[in-house]
Amino acid sequence: MSGMVLLADFLLIYHIYSINVCEGCVESSKRFVLDGTPDSNSKMQMLEERIQELVTELGQVETQLRTQQQSLQSSIDHLTRTTQQQASTIGSLTSQLNNFKSGGGVFIRWGHHHCPDSDSEELYSGIAAGSHPSFTGGAADFLCLPGQNPDLKSPAYSGHAFIYGAEYGKSTFLGADGNDVPCAVCRSRSGTSSVMIPARKSCNSGWKRQYYGYLMTGDPSHPGSANFVCVDVNRETVLGGEHMYVDKMIYPVEAKCGALPCPPYGDGYFLYCVVCTK
Repeated sequence: MSGMVLLADFLLIYHIYSINVCEGCVESSKRFVLDGTPDSNSKMQMLEERIQELVTELGQVETQLRTQQQSLQSSIDHLTRTTQQQASTIGSLTSQLNNFKSGGGVFIRWGHHHCPDSDSEELYSGIAAGSHPSFTGGAADFLCLPGQNPDLKSPAYSGHAFIYGAEYGKSTFLGADGNDVPCAVCRSRSGTSSVMIPARKSCNSGWKRQYYGYLMTGDPSHPGSANFVCVDVNRETVLGGEHMYVDKMIYPVEAKCGALPCPPYGDGYFLYCVVCTK
């Protein structure tokens, strides 16, 4: 039975039983109460029993309501905790996503042992290497080999290629020939893309300059080809690597006019380069 029905029954009985409702009904109420006939006494007893039943039922309803309220509050508390946990998880995932979006561009800093600054993460530091310039079938690209703890397999097989350390070629521009070339592999913390721009020292708007330097490649008189790399303007050398072996050589690049328009380029001028991330 609902609380409203119980309350209506209770008020109806109370209205019949009360002797203080209004001045005009006092006498009739008194006559009802003072009437000592068996029938009136029986009715009075029935009313009292019904009132007691209603009071009991009201108490049960109140208990049920309290129980339901406690259960509802427990559910609300659980949902609140779950929502807070989910909000924390979403925040963590959002942070990871932002970190992923704001970093990841990998570049190599040629001619330097370490990455530029705190904006970049150093994956490893090493030494520049590549195919010998006398090999016409060698690889053109330069590699940055780890400087410490390389994983190697013993030479027990025939049919193989070779890789040599890179050296700065003899050049009055460099001022130190024969020295081995260091390198560092870096990951940008502020951009997912990286690019090397030749003949520039600065980056486009919205891009971050990681370093700039001089455009370099192999000696054009050598049979083996070589890719262009950007060697840091503050170039360093590998300690103990002063001896010239004439292995994978690297030289600064100068412009030659003809199909290359001059101006803006100048014949015999060395080219700068810059590495940018975004």
